[in-house]
Amino acid sequence: MKTTLRWLTIIIALTAITGLLGKSAFAQTPDAGRFFPETGHSVSDAFLEKYTSIPNGEEIYGFPITGAFDDETSGFLIQYFEKARFELHPEAPVDLLVQITHLGEFLYEAGEPIPELSNFSSCKTFPETPYKVCYNFLDFFEANGGVTQFGFPISDFETHDGWISQYFQRARFEWHPERPPGEKVFVSNLGIQYFNFTGEDPRYLQPRLNSNIALQEVSGLQVHAFVSKPILPFLENNQELYVIVYDQNFNLLENVYLNYVIRLPNGEIVEAAMGQTDQRGLSIKRLNIRGDSLGTAEITVIATFGTIQQQTRSSFQIW
Repeated sequence: MKTTLRWLTIIIALTAITGLLGKSAFAQTPDAGRFFPETGHSVSDAFLEKYTSIPNGEEIYGFPITGAFDDETSGFLIQYFEKARFELHPEAPVDLLVQITHLGEFLYEAGEPIPELSNFSSCKTFPETPYKVCYNFLDFFEANGGVTQFGFPISDFETHDGWISQYFQRARFEWHPERPPGEKVFVSNLGIQYFNFTGEDPRYLQPRLNSNIALQEVSGLQVHAFVSKPILPFLENNQELYVIVYDQNFNLLENVYLNYVIRLPNGEIVEAAMGQTDQRGLSIKRLNIRGDSLGTAEITVIATFGTIQQQTRSSFQIW
């Protein structure tokens, strides 16, 4: 619960940019290259080459949340993405010109341990590290660049923010059983977390209008839901549901109506209104359920904002 609330604090802190700061003299590189209307930022030059060097940049790196700017600490030109941070190393060989910050190493804190896996045939070990990568995490790891992309594993399977997770030098994997087949491994938003953790100027998050593409009013919702206890002890009902909603431009949304439906392992359906998101784009609901049968409880959250509606799913194990 402590880790979950800490993660929420990191995300919620991003809302402080709205209405607090006017125009300033801080410098980002001019808008050019590829513009991302989802967040109002562009990626260009060597950073764009790095981003497009893999076929699924949005899945591995996320959308840009800043433009490129000079980092006063390191002296490098950097750019933040939802899941990563790029650094420009002009003195390095061409293939190392753009490097990915080791966000996993910087942000890792031990989570709730998960019993050690016994099926070693589905795992891969590395002589450089005592940790193994296994099962679907291993499939995703090897299919998306392996050590070159993510670095070496630096943790075992653990529970973080309500999800089964594993940390790597440059990333964190999460297991989302509620997602469609082939999409159950999710790369965590460590770029967002690190931006706030290091105390970067929040003005860098402000969308920058492209000269040809104007940001519009709310046209889509992005909904995230998770529970305080991914594993709920049998016959215990101390469970909470957290929902965060933001729009297509990375703005957290207030007054989004939320409803949820829970299908318990015994087939029972629990359906109720959750209320509205607050000024932080957040809603928290104590779930009045009692786990009287073992298995997976599946949660569907329905978010409604005006005429726009979006769903997301989460789950937890009753054990």
